[in-house]
Amino acid sequence: MAIADRYLSDGEELVHVARQHWTVLVGEFVALLLIVAVVGTALWFVPWDQDWSLVAAAVVVGVGLVAAIVFWFVPMLRWSTTVYILTNQRLMMRDGIVSRQGRDIPLTRVNDVSFAISLWERLMRYGTLSVQSASEQEGMVLRRVPRPQWFQSEIYRQVNAVHTVRRPDVPPGSGG
Repeated sequence: MAIADRYLSDGEELVHVARQHWTVLVGEFVALLLIVAVVGTALWFVPWDQDWSLVAAAVVVGVGLVAAIVFWFVPMLRWSTTVYILTNQRLMMRDGIVSRQGRDIPLTRVNDVSFAISLWERLMRYGTLSVQSASEQEGMVLRRVPRPQWFQSEIYRQVNAVHTVRRPDVPPGSGG
């Protein structure tokens, strides 16, 4: 995936890329429908036989456009720029529209990966992953991750692969 390729370092391979689940956008879509309904209703009640009716209609449409940008377009951009990337060396989170933020955890530092899934989230097949690392910084929380149990397993597979590559002389499960 091109969005993730730019974050890879030399010798690093992309394993999985995920965005937040599409249900993040349901509220924004409902807001857009409400904005369109309110603008349409307001335009319906504008007295079109008055001299100021075109100005009133322009104001109503302008307010509707600003509301659509704030309550639909900006959250849509925020969703499209939030990405969770798993490589064979690290777990990354990137987000931000104008200014970008990022967080990386090397797989060698991952201590624990847990998930939380409510009933609704289970029906919709998403959840929250909490990744704890062996560093002074707090862990990473990945919200509304599609298929969180699979993603958790994939993180553990990559963590095990990193530890096996780093210590090939120690057989798996020997604790050394």
